[in-house]
Amino acid sequence: MMSLTSIQNTDVNLDGLLEVLGQNLYSDSDVAIRELIQNAADACQRHRIEASEGRDYKIRLRCDPSANKLIIEDNGSGLTYDEIKQFLATIGSGYSRLLRHETGTEDVVGYFGLGFLTAYIVASKVQVSTSSYQTPHEAWNFTSSKGKTYAISPADPRSRGTTVTLWLEKEYQNLTNSFFLRSVIQKYCCLLTTPIFIDEDVENTNNLQAPWQIETEVSPLRRSKLNVEFATLFETSFEPIAIFPIPKDNPHALNGLLWVQGGSTYASTDNRNLSVFTRNMFITNSDKELLPRWAGFTGGIIESSKFKPTASRETLQKNAYYKDVQKYLKDFLANSLGALVKEEPSTWRRVLSRHGQALLGAAISDDALFLASNKLLKVPTTDGDMTVPELLKRGDGKIYIKPSNKSGHEEVLFRARGNPLVKGFLYGATNFCRKYQDWHGISLYTLGTEGSQSTILKPRDLTQKAEKDRYLALFETPKYAVSFTSFEPEHIPLLVMENFDAIVKNSIESDEIDKRISTAALSLARLTTAQDTNKKEATIYLNLDNSIIQELLKLPDNDQVNISNMLRSMLEILCSENTNTDESLETVFATFNSALISIMQKIRT
Repeated sequence: MMSLTSIQNTDVNLDGLLEVLGQNLYSDSDVAIRELIQNAADACQRHRIEASEGRDYKIRLRCDPSANKLIIEDNGSGLTYDEIKQFLATIGSGYSRLLRHETGTEDVVGYFGLGFLTAYIVASKVQVSTSSYQTPHEAWNFTSSKGKTYAISPADPRSRGTTVTLWLEKEYQNLTNSFFLRSVIQKYCCLLTTPIFIDEDVENTNNLQAPWQIETEVSPLRRSKLNVEFATLFETSFEPIAIFPIPKDNPHALNGLLWVQGGSTYASTDNRNLSVFTRNMFITNSDKELLPRWAGFTGGIIESSKFKPTASRETLQKNAYYKDVQKYLKDFLANSLGALVKEEPSTWRRVLSRHGQALLGAAISDDALFLASNKLLKVPTTDGDMTVPELLKRGDGKIYIKPSNKSGHEEVLFRARGNPLVKGFLYGATNFCRKYQDWHGISLYTLGTEGSQSTILKPRDLTQKAEKDRYLALFETPKYAVSFTSFEPEHIPLLVMENFDAIVKNSIESDEIDKRISTAALSLARLTTAQDTNKKEATIYLNLDNSIIQELLKLPDNDQVNISNMLRSMLEILCSENTNTDESLETVFATFNSALISIMQKIRT
């Protein structure tokens, strides 16, 4: 009886696998050049490790446009017959990975054993001529069309190393263009230490040296200049105005530079630009997430042998190391910005002038940046941009926030008191001040809210009902409530301020809002504002310490009306724009004029 369960080998459809890997693994044909150069560089590194020879290694590309042929040759380790079968003719088997595991070296680039597949993307036929340093008397030719079949045959004696010849498909003829090849090499291989030449060039194309690769002693001024020059190569859109070299002794074996871009930014700007290399080979410049989201004004270039690319080597695996580097870069950038103030104050001023608003938002979202810069960042006020310590000094130890962009009477009061108001309606200003309050325990007041208003304008009770009723008759309107207060300076008779609690309540209660907000959300919002019974959206605060207010009720009724009209009109005129009333500025002037004429006429008679 046949067993119902049996263990069998899995079949592989080689044609389908090659098509998927060859045509869909990589996004661009120029990665074939990158992968083949990478294989050549690893062959040189392998020979350096295994043969312990300190000779000059090099890679050379030769273009033959007439035959639509490209040749890539190196003087590295070469391959034996067995290694050709094991590593070249076997998908997913690479010597670089084996070498890394056996020696612990991080200097070889390859990992997955898939790079040679890219040759089949661009070429109709591939030939590999090679001779190994282990068997220098032998040379071999490996030939394959599209990778489905291959042949290995003895070759004429040759020097140690490998030559890969690609008979390119017609659509990839651009790979025989030396100018295009230079651009590919400068993109992917600019940090590779093995020199790469094109045709008969005597100067290698990848002649760029990163500042962290310089081993000789360099003066701080010279190193700073090198950092600027290097950063400029990778920051093509902006001038790098502050550069932060990553310390060599960092715990993540990370090399690189971060910098602040010179272009002006705003809260929502995201110009993050980060080029990532692993083992000196370019991986991506589109992985913004390694930089914090708030750092929309920064760029950088980083390199580490510990990054693990995906199989296509065009993105990084988001493993534990990736996340550790994310956190490290966030903290490093925050601390570097904080240190900039003390070490380079003129540079900090440039950074602040371009990214002040963005930095406020960044400090709100990132505690490390807030801790490093909270006493240095400036918030917008009615007297210009100021640090919070400056605001506290000018505000008698308190911060006052103006939440609306409307010009109101509160500016008259605080201008008279010499206290700047934070423009809380601008991005980040209010939340930054509130976070500062949470961290430092300062006093903060938001104008137009009941709790803050009663602290700034101290409530007073009128014991005489007739006196209270008369003040209400003179100043209360359908739109304006009246509040009896005492405040400094006492020579200001009254103020008109918006009641933001009432504005929110009225908005929630409006029919239009009812249509847009779900019943559950609306009920919750109404509960929040239920205690506020005042539906008037502005309040006239009478200063009972003011001598004019004190003498007002001693006048005849007509004079009381004229004086009260003059007082309201005067304060409306003092404001830069008349947005607190339904009247136009022309009407306000007319009211003031009419009241003053009535008083003048009475004096004349």
